[in-house]
Amino acid sequence: MSDATPPVHALSGRDRARRLAAYHWLLESAPHRDTAGMEWTRYGVALLTAGIRWDVVRVPYEVLHPSFARDTAPRDLTQRLGELGVIGPVFCDPYRPFAYFMVPPRTDQQWPRDLAAAGVECLGGTRPYVYHVGVPQVERAAPPGLFWLAPPDEAKRQYVNPEHLHQVLHACVHQSTEQEQADAPQVIA
Repeated sequence: MSDATPPVHALSGRDRARRLAAYHWLLESAPHRDTAGMEWTRYGVALLTAGIRWDVVRVPYEVLHPSFARDTAPRDLTQRLGELGVIGPVFCDPYRPFAYFMVPPRTDQQWPRDLAAAGVECLGGTRPYVYHVGVPQVERAAPPGLFWLAPPDEAKRQYVNPEHLHQVLHACVHQSTEQEQADAPQVIA
C-alpha cells in the first residue's frame, strides 16, 4: 500500500486494525492502488472495479421506501434496512439517490433481471461489461457526498446476502405497485 493510505481517525487498536483491513480489502479492487488511496485522501471517494472482490446491487432509494428521496437522512435509511433484515456493507449516493449493496463477486451472473424496470441493477465484472464504481472512504458515515450506512468488515468477510436482498427488493417493488394501484382513481364506465 502506498503513502496515500487514507487516515483512520482516532480509532482504538482493534477498530483501527479492522478499518485498515477493510481499506486493504477494498483496494484489491483498485485498478491503481496509489491512485485510489490518493482519491480517498483528496476527494473522499475512489474509483474501484466491481467483480474482483465484490459486486454491487444499485437500488434507487424509492425502491426501499416510496417516500425516500435525496434528502432522506442516513438514520432513516439504516432503520429501513434493519426493518428489511438486510445486513452487510452498504453505501449511498444521496445525489442520484442510490444505495449500493456489496454482494459476493459473480453475483451479477445470476442476478435476476425482473427488477430492472424499477431501476435495480447488479454491477459486476461479467464481460463485456466491467463497472467502475465510486466507493467512499471507510470513515465517511454521512453526507455530503457518498457515505457508508454499514462499512465493510473485512475481518468477517461479510457481504449482503444476494438471495435475501432480491426477495426483499422484489417485495418492496410489489408492495409499491399494489399501493399505486390502490391509490389510482377508479374509472367508472
